[in-house]
Amino acid sequence: MARFINKLLKQANIPITSRQFWRYAAIFWATLAVVSYIQNTLMWLLNSTQKMYLSESLQWLITYLMWFGFSPFIIYATQTFHFPLSERGGRWGRALLGHTLVSSVFGLLVAAVSYVCVRPLHALETGHWMAPATILLWFLYAYSLTVITYLLVVIAYCVLVHVYQYQILKEQNLTYELNNEQLKTQLAGAQLQALKMQLNPHFLFNTHHAIVSLMLQNDTRKAIDMVTTLSDLLRGVLAHQDSNFLTLRQELNLTQQYLAIQQIRFQDRLRIEYDIDPDTEICPVPQLLLQPLVENAVTHGISGLTTDALIRISTRRRSGEIRICVFDNGLGHRRKGRSEGGIGLNNTRLRLRQAYGDAAHFDIEQPEGGSTIVTLVFPCQPSLSTTNVNPENRSLVHH
Repeated sequence: MARFINKLLKQANIPITSRQFWRYAAIFWATLAVVSYIQNTLMWLLNSTQKMYLSESLQWLITYLMWFGFSPFIIYATQTFHFPLSERGGRWGRALLGHTLVSSVFGLLVAAVSYVCVRPLHALETGHWMAPATILLWFLYAYSLTVITYLLVVIAYCVLVHVYQYQILKEQNLTYELNNEQLKTQLAGAQLQALKMQLNPHFLFNTHHAIVSLMLQNDTRKAIDMVTTLSDLLRGVLAHQDSNFLTLRQELNLTQQYLAIQQIRFQDRLRIEYDIDPDTEICPVPQLLLQPLVENAVTHGISGLTTDALIRISTRRRSGEIRICVFDNGLGHRRKGRSEGGIGLNNTRLRLRQAYGDAAHFDIEQPEGGSTIVTLVFPCQPSLSTTNVNPENRSLVHH
């Protein structure tokens, strides 16, 4: 019997044992029996013309004991003749017919067993045997009550099972959604990391080319200074290699080290200005976000100037968004292909889109008189920051 019950419970996806099933069945039928007995007792007490017999209490006890004993078979019948919620017609008719037959057999069985057990006691209490008409009415009452109770129990069981399975599916769906979001986050992180790695060879190639140019010009002092500054920059990048995001203050410090390399190259011809809103320094930004912008300003902007060059970095924070502008007074639209951008700018576009989606904006403006302004706008989300601000990192607010 235990194996039979466990099989039924497994088919219904109900995570309880056969022992727990019997316990819950006992609680259910005992509760129903007590309520029924109290109701019948109150009816007898209110009806002064009707006498309460012990045989009727015995009939009540036998009926609910049989209900309790047949609980597994009720579940079996419910699973065999289940009502498909997504279908109509034939299967509903077969299910209804099947339950009608089962309830009829069970009703006749309960009525017969009750009659056989109760009849002698009833005759002893009343002093006479039941008349045929009384027996027929008694059978019809017991049968109809059993059929109605059976159908109500089947309906209640079906509702409970569907509600339980709906909750299980809802929890599974929530788990799948959480896992899906985690996978999306991991994928986005991997893509950001890949894009960041794409920048390193590009940046190193350009810097290496500048060092080689100095060596060919026999300017050893500048070449050594550039290598030393490059080492400091790479040390800072490697210190945060496991983080896709840095605070803007940390990112500005890396950018300042890169521009120090360029100032060695341009000497007094290159002037760097910073206009940094203090509220923006805690905002997380993708690592090496600014480096491609200033590198683009140097390579495609001021490198062709014969006069003094200027690069200005400014930031503002408004309504939960951070706005970063990189200005250079280079050739601008006069230099062919500048507005299209190269690897660095395209990489920056992709990283912003990957990190912030449609909330990020990337714009390049090149006035007629020359110069270029690259503007980035994206949400300031402190929760994205995965590194702590080092108090040794120097703020650029007052530069």
